[in-house]
Amino acid sequence: MTSRSISASEVQSAVQHYWRVLMEKMEGEMGQMYAFDSTVFNPFSARSESGPVSAARKEREYFNPETSFRAEITGPIKVQLLADDIAVASYPFRWRASDMEEKVFERRFDKAVRDGRATQVFVLTAEGNLRVVHEHLSDIWRDSTQQGR
Repeated sequence: MTSRSISASEVQSAVQHYWRVLMEKMEGEMGQMYAFDSTVFNPFSARSESGPVSAARKEREYFNPETSFRAEITGPIKVQLLADDIAVASYPFRWRASDMEEKVFERRFDKAVRDGRATQVFVLTAEGNLRVVHEHLSDIWRDSTQQGR
């Protein structure tokens, strides 16, 4: 166990880094955000997936050179410090991915979450790094127009 405690500002920085990794398409960084045994619920899936699987899927879907991914945290990042090594961040967000590729059907489409809510549970590892152990991304109103091109 590490000898330091998580701070709220550290968690807020981790949340901002998470979205920056997606927008700047930082290869390999998304996988480092999650603990190995983490669980992720995303707004476009009926079931959960592991953090490493979620990271690989996000890189596959959004890191295509032709795809544009833009995200915005639309309200405060509220942090609850549950223990020295566990914290929860919750905040509203929105994002839009343009020109995504669906290779099977040879088409391009857009995808968006216009009014999303995020809850991410972070743990402080023995090495002193923050990792997501649980993530739930939902949306109140999803853009379902995913138009093919």
